[in-house]
Amino acid sequence: MAVVKQFDELVKICVAANASDLYVLPTQLGFVVRYVAGTKLHHLKDVSLQEGNHLIQHVKYRSEMDISDARRPQLGRMRYVIDQRVVHCRISSVGDFLNRQSLVVRFIYEAQDITLRWTDEGAVERFYQTVISHNGLILLSGAMGSGKTTTMYYVAQKVAHHKFVLTIEDPVEIATDRFLQLQVNDFAGMSYASLLKLALRHHPDIMIVGEIRDADTARIVVEAALSGHLIISTVHATSMVGIWYRMLSFGIDPEVLKHVLSGIGNQSIRADDAGSLVDFRFLTKVAIEEMIDRVEA
Repeated sequence: MAVVKQFDELVKICVAANASDLYVLPTQLGFVVRYVAGTKLHHLKDVSLQEGNHLIQHVKYRSEMDISDARRPQLGRMRYVIDQRVVHCRISSVGDFLNRQSLVVRFIYEAQDITLRWTDEGAVERFYQTVISHNGLILLSGAMGSGKTTTMYYVAQKVAHHKFVLTIEDPVEIATDRFLQLQVNDFAGMSYASLLKLALRHHPDIMIVGEIRDADTARIVVEAALSGHLIISTVHATSMVGIWYRMLSFGIDPEVLKHVLSGIGNQSIRADDAGSLVDFRFLTKVAIEEMIDRVEA
């Protein structure tokens, strides 16, 4: 029972901090337990070799994973209810080169439990107005963990009562019954590209694509946006100009891209005394064209 109580306490600490991940990682003397909240890694505790292994085995057992296999990668999931707050947990384990186990718990919160504070509410409003008044392609950039998915969900939820919203993610990061949520599973042949083709047959009003990672996905997203759908997605870029060049690197024609882009945004997150504060900037169609003219001059 001690290990059950220990893990429950760890989960409570993480959920109270709106942590995204809990880590149990091997060290020379045992294991270290850490969590990520915002963009910061926090130390929780150091535990002995025996205590750490018991903790990992307990989580794997509750997640219906193979507790007899300490080396091969495994995935599992569980559902927690803490003070009437539902949290979905996605579990990943793998052994290192010394066959020492490691474990990561990703916390997936219900949409209504996710909040952000933005430095510029006007930028969020421009994003919302673009969603309700345009089709085409909206792209966001920013560092991992900066809250891009939360911002997309926040805006999409405001129109979900009268629009059909479908998401394709790898993995799903926020749970909500307001959207149809699909998750990438390459082992099952459910890639971003294949799910995009399937999603178009569902005729959603808005599609949220977690990330454009390759040329094939970029091409399908652009074609869908050209056909009258509204697509909201993210790309790996450090700025709004970087979004433009990232899409060009995927082989998208500049004129086509200029035509299809309805909005672009960049997001970063920082900590203040009240928690996490998000810097969000957003450009609409006219401002995008002006930016492109400057960088292409």
